[in-house]
Amino acid sequence: MDTDQLKLFDDSSAYTMVEATDWRVRVSSRARNLKIQVYPHGAVEIVAPKRAKSADIEAFVAEHREWIDETRSKFSELRPPEPPLPTTINLRGIGEVTSIYYRKGAQPRIQDKNGLLTLTAPELAPAAHWPLLQKWLKQMGRRYLVSMAREIGREIRLQPKRVHIRLQSTRWGSCSSSGTISLNAAVLLRPPEEMRYVIVHELCHLQHMNHSKRYWRLVEKHVPDYRAIEETLDGAWQTSPLWLISKV
Repeated sequence: MDTDQLKLFDDSSAYTMVEATDWRVRVSSRARNLKIQVYPHGAVEIVAPKRAKSADIEAFVAEHREWIDETRSKFSELRPPEPPLPTTINLRGIGEVTSIYYRKGAQPRIQDKNGLLTLTAPELAPAAHWPLLQKWLKQMGRRYLVSMAREIGREIRLQPKRVHIRLQSTRWGSCSSSGTISLNAAVLLRPPEEMRYVIVHELCHLQHMNHSKRYWRLVEKHVPDYRAIEETLDGAWQTSPLWLISKV
């Protein structure tokens, strides 16, 4: 099944994302040499040419490991520490702030009532609650994003056959040739204009399953400032909260 995707990190150039222990690899068609980028929240990205070998990338990281660690340490001194478990979550896309209470209990449980989210897990350790936070965000995505996609689809006259909600680390959304669009629930954490753009981006693929000039003209028709939004979304993972990007 053919799909077209809005990558979480960069949609303007072709690349794939590989996750390692504490760094990510971005294979870029525009890169000529290996390059290391350390971001303020501690994330490390290795930009690699298309034909770079895994062994060469690993050797490159090992060679520069001391510099990576020193740079991350400097950033950690400048950046306030992030709490492992948030006390509130701001769903900026819909203008809703939810308070969170954590409990210890035998069975994992999610209770969302009157703006208070109560999470129950066998342990109070952050890693025990991260999956619950992720599951809750997906639930919120199904509650809001599906209807939003339908509404925007009516507005721009591009209706998907189905709308799926996922929580992914490498893309904001995708569109299949069968007329199904998938949206990353994490877009709820982004400002409304960015959230709407992700939806429009995927809906436009219902008409053009590519990134041709005709496709981008259609996108621009509905989101005139899409280039600025794309640039912001490209680096959004750099400030993603720990509970969202952690895999447990």
